[in-house]
Amino acid sequence: MMRSLTDFVSESFIWGVGITRPKERQRRFAAYYISACLAFAILSVVGFFLILVSRF
Repeated sequence: MMRSLTDFVSESFIWGVGITRPKERQRRFAAYYISACLAFAILSVVGFFLILVSRF
């Protein structure tokens, strides 16, 4: 069964980093929060790279 992208990202992050698994009722919020944080970090790095490229 195919799960949502946020669930996949959340499970990968939990296993990869080793954080404590959220409680059942907080699992959906944790999946969105982890996905949003990772997306923000990636977009920040890409944005910083584009700023550097445009300056030189």
